[in-house]
Amino acid sequence: MEISNQKRSKQIKRGFNIGGIIIVLAGLGLLWLKNDVGVMIAVGVFVVYVGLSQFANLCYIFFSTENGKVLIKYYPIITIMKKEYGSVEFAQKALVNFRIERAMGFKDLEIAIRTKRGIAEYPQISLSALSKYEIEQIRLELSEIIKYNR
Repeated sequence: MEISNQKRSKQIKRGFNIGGIIIVLAGLGLLWLKNDVGVMIAVGVFVVYVGLSQFANLCYIFFSTENGKVLIKYYPIITIMKKEYGSVEFAQKALVNFRIERAMGFKDLEIAIRTKRGIAEYPQISLSALSKYEIEQIRLELSEIIKYNR
């Protein structure tokens, strides 16, 4: 099974860029009109806009459970500096536990696998840019793998 939110990621990035351009153009218009208070408000709105997008940590996700392995590739859709690409790959039989955690309206995936040295947990992966259906499909697929491993 494969899940990818590439199309939705492009829409999110396009919407973010258009929104940012609108805020900047509004600020420039207020600057041209010499409305200092309006310019300061526009700058504040832009800073909050960018800050919230970074806090949300919306990620492009590619999820695959083919060939006896679980593969998850991810990277942030909206970044200020550079993209930090991440990847998780492990044999399906190594999966011990997973949890889809919801905090402040955002969903994160936590995965624990069995290694030679014991149980290892991967860092959280943000699923916030996925649809509810895609998140449910990932949950069902990982649940099936765990049920099969027991």
